[in-house]
Amino acid sequence: MGNFLDGKPQKLRSAFDFAGLSDAAARASKLFVKPNFTFPRHIDGVTTSPAFLRDVLSILSDSGAEIFVGESNGGYGSFLAAEAFAGHGLSQICRETRATAVDLSRAESRVYERNVAGRHTSVRLPRLLAEEVDFTVSVPVLKVHAMTTVSLSVKNLWGCCPVDLRLLQHAQLPRKLRLIADLVKAKYGIVDGLYGLDGHGPMEGKSRYLGKFILDWAAAKMMGFEPRTIEHLRLISPEVRAKIRAGKIESNIEIPSVGWNFQLGLNIIDVLSLAAFHSDMVAKIVFDSPLTRPIYAAVGRQPRRRLS
Repeated sequence: MGNFLDGKPQKLRSAFDFAGLSDAAARASKLFVKPNFTFPRHIDGVTTSPAFLRDVLSILSDSGAEIFVGESNGGYGSFLAAEAFAGHGLSQICRETRATAVDLSRAESRVYERNVAGRHTSVRLPRLLAEEVDFTVSVPVLKVHAMTTVSLSVKNLWGCCPVDLRLLQHAQLPRKLRLIADLVKAKYGIVDGLYGLDGHGPMEGKSRYLGKFILDWAAAKMMGFEPRTIEHLRLISPEVRAKIRAGKIESNIEIPSVGWNFQLGLNIIDVLSLAAFHSDMVAKIVFDSPLTRPIYAAVGRQPRRRLS
């Protein structure tokens, strides 16, 4: 974990060296960087900071590898990836860092299938991520999530799936995240902890200034949550699980001493949403059927704008 240095990437570069990311990038020819652009413009604690993303891309570009950075359309089918790119100044960032922006929703994609945790699992992914890049670096925000407890490097990979209504597939989310992580070779997670989102997430909580960046897997524990109780984190790769059991996950701090004590509060809408989160059929009825507007009206909400 490190402190932000007013946009200067010295400590970030040192963290890359510590984690082996610098050496891995130097051996690679193509890398993909996945920020969290879950809103059309930057919001502290909700989307990845443009300044932090610029530093990450700049350091990786110095490795000589070809760097791609991208996101797909909003998961509720409510905004285009191009809108989020514009709202985060991605074109300018790419010009400054020699990276290439990729709209994952417009890239060539196909469905990949595999057995995960004893069950058949499938996910649609861009061919670039699954077949061309050497590995993926996830650059999420440190935040709580009403449905998954935390949203960090693994959950951030859900945006690699270029399906506008991804929420209709949430019942299989932990297995799909494991499959995505394997297919896109998500070897590194660098959590943007300049601001964290506390109390309620992933969109409407309280933004907390932290001024940190964190190399992932330890982040959930630093927030005050037990990773073993979070389903999608239990499905991490066997190699990482073995390192955790053996105490071989290295850190430059004493993780239990951080004491951020994030809290997750659920409102009545969250409780109702959990039923849809764990059932694709219920999700279809709630979010994509003639009953959608009456259901939203009953809880005093309006459905998000849908892409045409």
